[in-house]
Amino acid sequence: MMMKLLKYDLKSMAKVIVPFWIALFTIGILCSAQIKFGLQNMGGAGNTLLVISFMVFIALIVAVMVMNFAVIIQRFWKGLLKEEGYLMFTLPVSERNLILSKGISAMLITMGTFVVIVLLVLAVGLMHGLELRQLAQIRIPDWFTAKWGFYMIAFCVINILSGIYHLYVAMAIGQLSNKNRFLCSFAAYIVLAIVFTIVETLVLEGSSTRVYDMVSEWVYLAVGAAEVIIYHIITEYILSKKLNLE
Repeated sequence: MMMKLLKYDLKSMAKVIVPFWIALFTIGILCSAQIKFGLQNMGGAGNTLLVISFMVFIALIVAVMVMNFAVIIQRFWKGLLKEEGYLMFTLPVSERNLILSKGISAMLITMGTFVVIVLLVLAVGLMHGLELRQLAQIRIPDWFTAKWGFYMIAFCVINILSGIYHLYVAMAIGQLSNKNRFLCSFAAYIVLAIVFTIVETLVLEGSSTRVYDMVSEWVYLAVGAAEVIIYHIITEYILSKKLNLE
């Protein structure tokens, strides 16, 4: 059942975000071509075209990241806290699985967005003189098996999940209000951010005397994992015991 939930959530998110990925990549390539043309024609019109194309290129990347953020919020809010929640909570699955399905799907979609942005940057680099043989010299598998490879992967995954669950727990707290739920969710997000930042700072400062100490880096990873777990526990408790569907 968990796999069916995951498939459903991924499909729902993909229907919204994938067209934006395609638009980002397509328009990004066109903007890059215009930038290249502008560099080859450094007159007044060429400079104007260069500036406009670069601004559009950056705006597209920001727009897709914002849309990714919006899709994560929309799927949790609409799927569990509004009318669709009546159906979801009648399924023979636990609240934990419902939350995990949303969280894993959101993480995969976010990773997909970063992959599309990286591929676009590489494509733009190739258009502007980066050679394939230069890319071939970058031994990505060796990097991932190096000393910091696992740490960086875990760091990225935990930070993505922490950001997603931060949104989830804020929305779960916000739905406890009978009105102004969005405003309450926003306020909860800010308060949680302040509290966890203070706690994280105190823990990290007490765990190491050196800023770049190896131990402190792994403690930072552990703190991030603890935040994800705490966020999940609070969210699951609220959805299990204090759910207030619209």
